[in-house]
Amino acid sequence: MAWAVSRVAHLPQVAVRFGFMVWRPLSHRHMSVASTTGFKAVVFDMYGVLIPSPVPKATEWEDKNRVPRGTIGKAIRTGGDSNSWRRFMRGEIDSEEFVKAFSLDCSKIVGSQVHVGSFLSALTDSSMMEPVPVMMEAVQCVRAEGLKTAILSNNFLLPGGRSFLPVDRSLFDVVVESCKEGVCKPDVRIYRLCADRLGVCPHQAVFLDDLHFNVEAAALVGMRGITVRDPLSAVRELEQVLQFSLSGFVPGTCSVRPGYDLPVKELNQYLTHTVGLSDPDTVTLQQFNSGDLGATYLLRTRGRRLVLKKGPQPEPLGREHRLLKALKQAEVPVPEVIAHSDDPSVLGGEFYLREYCPGRVFSDPTLPGLGPEQRRIVCEVMIQTLAQIHTVDLRTSGLQDCRGESVEQCVVRWTEQYRRNETQPISAMDRLIDWLPLHLPKQHTHTLLHGDYRLCNLVYGSEMPEVKAVLGWGKASVGDPLMDVASACLSLYTSTNTQTHTGTGVKQLSSLGIPSPEELFELYGRCRLLEDVADWRFYMALCCFCQASASQTLHRHSFTGTDQSTDT
Repeated sequence: MAWAVSRVAHLPQVAVRFGFMVWRPLSHRHMSVASTTGFKAVVFDMYGVLIPSPVPKATEWEDKNRVPRGTIGKAIRTGGDSNSWRRFMRGEIDSEEFVKAFSLDCSKIVGSQVHVGSFLSALTDSSMMEPVPVMMEAVQCVRAEGLKTAILSNNFLLPGGRSFLPVDRSLFDVVVESCKEGVCKPDVRIYRLCADRLGVCPHQAVFLDDLHFNVEAAALVGMRGITVRDPLSAVRELEQVLQFSLSGFVPGTCSVRPGYDLPVKELNQYLTHTVGLSDPDTVTLQQFNSGDLGATYLLRTRGRRLVLKKGPQPEPLGREHRLLKALKQAEVPVPEVIAHSDDPSVLGGEFYLREYCPGRVFSDPTLPGLGPEQRRIVCEVMIQTLAQIHTVDLRTSGLQDCRGESVEQCVVRWTEQYRRNETQPISAMDRLIDWLPLHLPKQHTHTLLHGDYRLCNLVYGSEMPEVKAVLGWGKASVGDPLMDVASACLSLYTSTNTQTHTGTGVKQLSSLGIPSPEELFELYGRCRLLEDVADWRFYMALCCFCQASASQTLHRHSFTGTDQSTDT
């Protein structure tokens, strides 16, 4: 804070409950590209770094109230650790007591009566709630690279006992506030406290503050410090320290991981020939965080963003490319495919190039920031779009020769895979293995199957409640369409942001305005003019079983170090 004081693993398990079983994805490690620099966390001051500095606001208040300029700053610096400002920052006095005491401090300096009640209000008005865009983008980029983030702020308590924190709390792993800890910067104890809560050593953290003496104190405990005089310049300095870009954030992307680099010369030549790239030096490359065996990249050129997907095996990627083109012609919302190449001399393997689809992607199934009615609309549009996909003629999709897999065959296949990779008895899985064959649906329908239909694979428009693009077609096949519906419903119980999300129950979803699985199956039935979807519980159970079996496979191979490509 600008005047604060004179002199900053493993994924948690996610449980999904449907009354009779629990599915827990097995944990795995997230590899951070930035870990090569030795830094594991970035700590940000709030005032003057993430939100505007209060210094201009103080000057404005002084001028408006005919108080000599500099009075506020002098009152903050006078009186040592026991002055009213520092006591307020440590949470030792409430806002009412502070206004009385600080008014007296300012009055003594000026030599006449000064009342600072309106100054405290000015510190929390709407202009102070506007985040600094370049810094907030840097926060998101830092997190995308796998580093932790924290706020370390000299802050105060508002009437009612809560602190003033006008930032998105979900973007920070740790928030340390002086008013809640009873200690202020530049006391070295608060820096050590922040590092401890982040689970890092001080020398593994970078600290940004707009006051140099606070940065000096951070350096005393081993943190790398950056003084923020200008936000953009500070971000550029942070880029030099971390050795990756902190601008142009796109959700789900990070720096290209080791071993996934593309040959720059060949890529530029291809882009010049394919999309008319005039200046190869303007291309920047990022990688999407994806569980695919291949790799997907975001390419930026001047005024254009493209996506390049490169696969480890020719046929699945070639089929996906053909499918996207066919679906586009069938007016299904999918990205526009630009080009495809199976020439290994270009990038070392088959790949295709498509347009980037900007919009809103919801990785948190609780849909934060939306109201109950908006959440319901998002979920309903998800199901309506799926119903549209399932009406596509198989001849149009190019999958007419695919035999597809019956639900019974699906149960058998995933049961066999689970048994092959079983490491210890799990009673819930054993009960499902017995239960599923006894409750197979009597009616069977085959359609185009997306194969991985989840909320986070949909790109929504920024304003209108519509799906602009359906992504993630790598597992598309022919099968029972209700498996896609179950996958969509299950995605509302688990989050791609597994660092903060620990599973959501039906009752909690209902309170948020999110329809239950039964409601979504009923909506799908109405969209497809189906007589009934009474077997929805079976499909939900089977979908959970398939994902649990896949997780068990990953768990076993991670311990044995064997190749899991033979398991599907």
